Amino acid sequence: MKIQSRCNLACAYCYMYEHADQSWRTRPVAMSDEIVASLAARIGEHAATHRLPAVGVVFHGGEPLLAGGPRIRWIAERIRAALAPATRLELHLQTNGVLLAAAHGEELCQTLLETGIKVGISLDGDRDANDRHRRHHNGASSFQEVVSAVLRLGSPRYRRAFSGLLCTIDPKNDPVESYQALSGLDPPRIDYLLPHANWDVPPARPAGTGTTPYADWLIAVHRRWSADGQRLPIRVFDSIRSALVGGESLKEALGTEPCDLAVVETDGSIELADSLKTAYDGAPRTGFHILKHSFDEAAAHPGFTLREAGAAGLCQTCRQCPVVDVCGGGLYAHRYSKGNSFDNPSVHCADLLKIITYMKETPSSDSGRTGTVAAHQMSGDCFDGLAAGFGDVVAVRQLAAAQQSINRGLLDRVLTASCERGEYSRQPWQAFDALQRDDPDAYRKTLLNPFLRVWASRYLDATLGPADQEYLSLSISDHPHRPQLTADGLTVTLDNVDPCLDCYGKPLIDHLDPAAVAAWQHMFAEAWRLIVTEYFDYAPAIGAGLSTIVPLMPQPGVQTSATARQAFGAIAIALPDTADDLALLIIHEFQHVKAGALMDMFDLYDPTSPLRFSVPWRRDERPPEAALQGLYAHAAVADVWRTRWLRASNTESERSRSGMRYATWHRAVAQVADALQASGVLTRLGERLVTGLVERANQ
Repeated sequence: MKIQSRCNLACAYCYMYEHADQSWRTRPVAMSDEIVASLAARIGEHAATHRLPAVGVVFHGGEPLLAGGPRIRWIAERIRAALAPATRLELHLQTNGVLLAAAHGEELCQTLLETGIKVGISLDGDRDANDRHRRHHNGASSFQEVVSAVLRLGSPRYRRAFSGLLCTIDPKNDPVESYQALSGLDPPRIDYLLPHANWDVPPARPAGTGTTPYADWLIAVHRRWSADGQRLPIRVFDSIRSALVGGESLKEALGTEPCDLAVVETDGSIELADSLKTAYDGAPRTGFHILKHSFDEAAAHPGFTLREAGAAGLCQTCRQCPVVDVCGGGLYAHRYSKGNSFDNPSVHCADLLKIITYMKETPSSDSGRTGTVAAHQMSGDCFDGLAAGFGDVVAVRQLAAAQQSINRGLLDRVLTASCERGEYSRQPWQAFDALQRDDPDAYRKTLLNPFLRVWASRYLDATLGPADQEYLSLSISDHPHRPQLTADGLTVTLDNVDPCLDCYGKPLIDHLDPAAVAAWQHMFAEAWRLIVTEYFDYAPAIGAGLSTIVPLMPQPGVQTSATARQAFGAIAIALPDTADDLALLIIHEFQHVKAGALMDMFDLYDPTSPLRFSVPWRRDERPPEAALQGLYAHAAVADVWRTRWLRASNTESERSRSGMRYATWHRAVAQVADALQASGVLTRLGERLVTGLVERANQ
């Protein structure tokens, strides 16, 4: 659905503006109310006639976000109202992302979230890769705006509206650097596209890249993706893998399934796939119009019926090819030549054959679980930000990605162990695999269930019985009965029912009545406001990584909180008396979460060292890991007390008390840092971490 036919970028390879068909010049800039209403009615009519359980509508352009949030909301509501209750509407939108980074970007994101629209953003890699083709009309870079848009849409507040990144392959761009740039933004998935070309206008094959540069590019990405544990879905690889075992593939670009895509232009014309604009002027035209014709009438056009023929509609070369069931002749537009029309193999035929053959011969990791921890990386800037005690959104997402790989490896071991013990239960594992296939974002969210690792480790230690595999099913559900605490831009679960909460070793609250939840909600909102305004350096990491608070039973006269080493994203707290105290406890405990995740990624100390360290916050001497953990957390405690000491609204007694607390914890941090640095137990990275903490503490 082309709701807008102009764009705020001038991408060099755009099939809409830069190829043979230039019909956009004579079409309305925006789809009119009349066309929207008629199209909605036609969709409803078609769904009712064929009793469709679901209809997919993609808002496209040009740049569809130029229509504005209110207009997009109105269009979505008109289409939804035209469908019977039995038909589900799946709304999507493909954007260059620039407007999501603008001043009104938050408003746009909220609209997309509330209307249930899943959004894909186009990005080709790092700055050099992206700006090779995707620039503003004046030649200015679009990269930073698009990255800002991805981070905004991928934030916890809006992530449900984010469907992934779309990248067009250019052999001039380094494949691994491009993949790392995209995967580092933590998208729900990546979709790589071959550039539009045909036999008259062949794709670029730069000197020195051989005859299959696009396959070689994808193979390099696949190898790196596999080394990373295949931790996020990549559509082309998942599609080929599915088709190789007889499953579905990408209907438009790969495979022989019938293509069920129709395009409605801003003027109401019903057309074939708009990638055909790259073939010749008028190639997508059918002569049908939404005001005059139904979709059933349009479907009789030869351009649609040919796509229903499957392998029988392909040229003889394709029909004789051993991978035709996977390739399907490639994208229809890529088969065109003036002399033979579309009766050709894809102009990317050699590349498709090579990548499909490669994947056919490359062992797959069952259900995406490799059984090994991925070789995750972190930039120096991200590490140093964490070393200073803080860390930004990107750094915490990298920590989370490593945790996902750890949990996926543990699940593979649990599956193997359950089979070896004769305890395998098919239902929970089937549900888990179906989740990965049908909802990759929810699958990755499940892998970050804070207590999944606790459960898996216990099963492997043979402390759990066969029935406990049902924990997988419990992990997949949304747990609507578990209260949610919300503050500006942050939502966390208040969890007092997970079977693994005993990992904290502290008394739990076994019942949360509405009054208790309301008390938590009130104090949490105020504590988050304090973190964002007064302790703002800690806010990005907490906002990106904190998912769960476990309410502990209050103990008279003391503040109680805890972190479990294996429960990434969760902290346990007994509700204190003030929001100031809750803010301190959240910061303190989430420091432990970050430190534990860093220790999972990097060797920060010598684990064989017998040394023990005296620390002011404990009576017993601590091994290197515990001493380093405590140092990391209490450096933040000192920082919080310093901020409270300098607070302008303090009374004299509050200032005196805060100053004394700051001095106490500052001395304690210095003492333990000196001891660790003098001991020789720290690795180079461990030394870098402690140095960062000390430098921050002394500012």
